[in-house]
Amino acid sequence: MADFCITAVRYNTGRTHIEYVQVREEKPKEVGPVRTVSRAFIADLIRLGKASFITRTPGTNNTLMYGASVQVIDDIYITTDSNNRKRDNLENLPEF
Repeated sequence: MADFCITAVRYNTGRTHIEYVQVREEKPKEVGPVRTVSRAFIADLIRLGKASFITRTPGTNNTLMYGASVQVIDDIYITTDSNNRKRDNLENLPEF
């Protein structure tokens, strides 16, 4: 089980990369409250092995469906796709 889940993203004004993400703590049978943090902070936590993240997408009846594991590329980009493209890749998540 991951430590946290990412449930939404916010891109920069040029839409070239993610600036902020909404995260929730993964708990048995529930998720914690929403926190907004920078993408760089998430990348640092993953790179340093301090926390693991997955994505969660909206499901039916106010549920969050499990998604993919989040990885880091070049120490700064967060992605669920291991194709090593140098850009953030969480396009399936809603924006806030």
